[in-house]
Amino acid sequence: MPPVSAMDEGKKIERDLDELETNLSTLKRDYDCFFSGAANKPPYESRKRIEGTIRRFARAEGFSYAQRFRYNSLVARFNSYQDLWSKQMKMKEEGRTPSGGLITESKPKLTTQKMPQHDQQLQDLYHEYLSMREKTGEGKPNFDFVAFCELLKKQQEQIITRYQCKDVEFFVKLEEGHAKLKARPVK
Repeated sequence: MPPVSAMDEGKKIERDLDELETNLSTLKRDYDCFFSGAANKPPYESRKRIEGTIRRFARAEGFSYAQRFRYNSLVARFNSYQDLWSKQMKMKEEGRTPSGGLITESKPKLTTQKMPQHDQQLQDLYHEYLSMREKTGEGKPNFDFVAFCELLKKQQEQIITRYQCKDVEFFVKLEEGHAKLKARPVK
């Protein structure tokens, strides 16, 4: 019969694996909430904690064959979830649905000629804004690319009317630790 400490070690490993499995299920649920729109930002903190736990277990010793198999199965599930989340995040950023189609909204699409020369400039500005918000820790804004374009169009019309200018140039600026979208009248 194994010493009491080896039995206790095995029970502790089982509890830790149970906790890892529960945390993984919770993380999946949190990502599902994020992708369905019920949460504003992805659960990056929970994901980092699980990654740390997995790294800690990778270096651990004292696993039985069954426990090592269970651990490897959990890691494989986590890795497949990560691939799925990366694909879903990319689709969300591109404005696509999981089936590959474009997300359609009842709002009209941006059709102004006064906006920056073409959609690529708008997309670059949008991605620059997202990147700056990520760097400052503000997270993703609660609007998508189409809403972003509509906001710019509305601001552009107001600025052109107010300053009697030909066009408006938009840019991203870091101000007091926050990403700000700024406009400059073009005479």
